[in-house]
Amino acid sequence: MLEIFKNKVIPKLELKELEAPNTKALLQVLELQDCQNTEVFEQLKNSVDNQNIETVFTEDLAQQIFYHPEIYANEKEGAAFAISWLPLLENGFYPDKKSTEKLIAFLYFNLGFLQSEAISEDELTQIFSVLKTLVHSESSASLPVARFLMHRALDIRDCVNSDFIIQNCITYEILTGTYSVLNADKTFSKYPFRINNEFVQHFYEGDWHVLVNTMHQMLPVGKVYLPGAYNVMQAWLSEELAAFYQENTELAHVAHKALNERFLFVEDEGLALLNLQTSEGIFPLITALGSKQWDAGDVLLFNNRDKNIPQEQLDQCYQRFLDWLKADRGSNFYTEAFQEFGKHILTEENSAVLPVDFIPFWFEKCNPKTGIADQIELYNSLFSRFLKANSDGKLPVVRLGNEDVQLTGEHLITEVFQITENLNVWISNLASSNISDPLNQFLILAFYDARETLPTLFNSENQEVLFGYLEKMAYSAKEATEEIRKANLPLLVKTLTALFAETNNFTRVNKIWALKSIDDSVLNLCNDYVQLQYVNENRLLFLGLLQSWYNFLSDYYYSLGSESVWVPHMLNTQGRRSAAYLNELDENVTSFVNKALMHLFDFHKKSKQKAESNEFFQSIKTDIENYLEDFLKELMEHNLAKETADNMFIYSKAHFAHRKTLQEAINKFHDHHMVEAPKSEKAVLIEQLQTSEIDFSQVAFDPKYANAVLHNLENYKTEGTCDSKLLEVLDTNTTAFNTWLTEEPTIEAKFIKALYMTLLDKDLAPETPLEPYGNLCRSLFVQLAKDSKMASSYEMGLKAMANSGAYPENLTTALLQVVNDLKA
Repeated sequence: MLEIFKNKVIPKLELKELEAPNTKALLQVLELQDCQNTEVFEQLKNSVDNQNIETVFTEDLAQQIFYHPEIYANEKEGAAFAISWLPLLENGFYPDKKSTEKLIAFLYFNLGFLQSEAISEDELTQIFSVLKTLVHSESSASLPVARFLMHRALDIRDCVNSDFIIQNCITYEILTGTYSVLNADKTFSKYPFRINNEFVQHFYEGDWHVLVNTMHQMLPVGKVYLPGAYNVMQAWLSEELAAFYQENTELAHVAHKALNERFLFVEDEGLALLNLQTSEGIFPLITALGSKQWDAGDVLLFNNRDKNIPQEQLDQCYQRFLDWLKADRGSNFYTEAFQEFGKHILTEENSAVLPVDFIPFWFEKCNPKTGIADQIELYNSLFSRFLKANSDGKLPVVRLGNEDVQLTGEHLITEVFQITENLNVWISNLASSNISDPLNQFLILAFYDARETLPTLFNSENQEVLFGYLEKMAYSAKEATEEIRKANLPLLVKTLTALFAETNNFTRVNKIWALKSIDDSVLNLCNDYVQLQYVNENRLLFLGLLQSWYNFLSDYYYSLGSESVWVPHMLNTQGRRSAAYLNELDENVTSFVNKALMHLFDFHKKSKQKAESNEFFQSIKTDIENYLEDFLKELMEHNLAKETADNMFIYSKAHFAHRKTLQEAINKFHDHHMVEAPKSEKAVLIEQLQTSEIDFSQVAFDPKYANAVLHNLENYKTEGTCDSKLLEVLDTNTTAFNTWLTEEPTIEAKFIKALYMTLLDKDLAPETPLEPYGNLCRSLFVQLAKDSKMASSYEMGLKAMANSGAYPENLTTALLQVVNDLKA
């Protein structure tokens, strides 16, 4: 290549006007070109007397060396000439402007030749080494050569030559680092290959739009598996370019299209441009996604966003993404864009990235009645992170008004779902599913969070709907996994107990209480709730509530303390209160008190019989005694019938010797009824029969006995008296009694009916305080019903009742004995 210099350049050198510094510069050029054996070299060397003079390479001298346009007429020689520059350039001898322009012109028209087989790899390497050296030099050639390479590389009209320049610029790292620009004072300033105002001024005459549009055109262009224009431009990306996009949103949208095509058709992606950032930390191409209607390409781009972008810059993007998911009735669900990118966007672990609007969208798409099966399955899995906070009963944090907001149940109910007035319509489809449905789990969480305000959010009608929904969800938990059951049931029960904390509907109270059977995780919650409802100092008492107290004693006793666990608390705290309430009533409560006390004495006797073998029964016995002591100390004497007082007095002698205070309370009622009172005919009859020495078989039958007994059988529960003496008279005068009844068929039917009802009264069963009266009723019934036309019917009916399991063991045994006696 040096021959071209010897043959074409040296002969044309003008040596006459050269001064010593120029001569010295030319000598160095000749040495670098290996021309020491030429006549010109010897001549010049002899003309320089002082070897220490300064070397000066002037523009005129540069033209003599580099400006030979005739050489470029021949492609091969032109290439050789350009290659010959390399040693000179490497040693700081650079062409002038005119020579540079001529070189650029040659390159412009001969790029095809440079790609041909006429140029070897080594020659091509040297040519681009020349260009690299020129670009990175502090010379007037730097900027024009760089501009030429840049424009040719980014010329989409000439793809072949463009790619040729691109590949070599990448290979030799030409359009990177810095370039130089000649200043007015003949000095040079270095600038980086980085897009800013100077860069745009130097290469695009200050027109940012031309540069950016050129970049957009080149982004999708390139060969698969090979670097392209983007790889050249990537080094130029800057905060200033980001600021330009921020100010020109429409160009950012154009960039989206170009990037999307690049992502789709070129292997190498454009993440650096997509995630371009301003000096203020703004990501303009990402934020610009939030200001447009999305297509599949935008989903692709958003999926490739930088994961460290501040959330406030993404909020509008998520809204646009949601709009895209909703568009065309959700048909985008089935697109490749959703399957490949949309699903990935929705797999963020932190629910706080999603706007609150995604929650109603979730409920819309996963509605068990109207949703599409495959969409329900996928969306539930994607949005299940809204339940991540379920373990501590908190709703998730979401985006609301460009802020992280802890969701509240009240906001969901009133603002998001807007269901305060139309709960029944809205919830009906969800109620068709079960607690395993994530939507229902989220609703349970929402209602739980709003539990204190639910009574004000929903009217009574909607509260009924809510109760039915939550109750159904609770029972469906039996079929759910243990994890779901234990996570949701406590929240559900706490919601119900808060919603109905002040209810007088004990049917509902009992239904909430019954939820304890579903899982042990809610056992204590349900028991605590029902205790607060049944034993509440702030609740006004009523007879039905007191009756419930006594009835639940049966459940507590027969379940060995596993049911109605609040009964001991009631027995130890409510004695005085219940008596004070009865004292204040204007109505006659003696019948009620009689039944209540007989019930308590019945279970006291049962418990005492088993107390020695089981501490549980000892505890019940003691609790009943505590209640009786408080109750009877407070109860006024007129509220207890004489016969009840007498029976209680007798019972206390045998069973309450260890409770002096209780005995004293019982004695006051016995003493009160010792006062004489006008005697009724029935009372006179009973008094006549009080002596234990009397032989009832010798007492003559009198219809007045029968009438008194029938009245007592029909009214003993309301009057609170059981006249055993009168029954004994009839039981021992069977013949006379039966003879009289044959003449009074109507009375006979009443007797049998009344006696039949006593058979089913558990207060008259064996092992109860009224067992003697019950035994006489059973004996008298057998006497009257045996061998009658209805005997077999009575047998079948009583046997069915005994085997139904509805009666306690003692009463069941008694009923079966009556059946056997009727058969005998």
